[in-house]
Amino acid sequence: MIAYTGSDWADLAKRLLALGQLGCHIQGRDGHYWIETGEPDRERARLHHLCKKHGIGLNDKIYGGVLSALDTIDAALAICGKAPLLAYGNDLLDCQLDLGRPGVDPSRIDRFAPGEGWIA
Repeated sequence: MIAYTGSDWADLAKRLLALGQLGCHIQGRDGHYWIETGEPDRERARLHHLCKKHGIGLNDKIYGGVLSALDTIDAALAICGKAPLLAYGNDLLDCQLDLGRPGVDPSRIDRFAPGEGWIA
């Protein structure tokens, strides 16, 4: 078994948060991991638009794990002449983690009758 250090976990967090900034996330289902881009016509789908601009076809089904998916995305970014996910740096991580004002914003949660809730 591989032992991960604190810096390994910090790097993983940075890569995942950077991926979110590119309009993507990684989802596990069916025994595989999938690179999800959401709606490609939306501006937030930056990775989708970047791949399209550079003529890159990125297969979203990953047979390895999360790290394989991230490495595949980094390889696609390199082909597009872009820096890897980790290069986004600590500023992105600090902003994403909202280190300046952590806590719950109660205005973001509403109460409804059971069976009528949603996430939008």
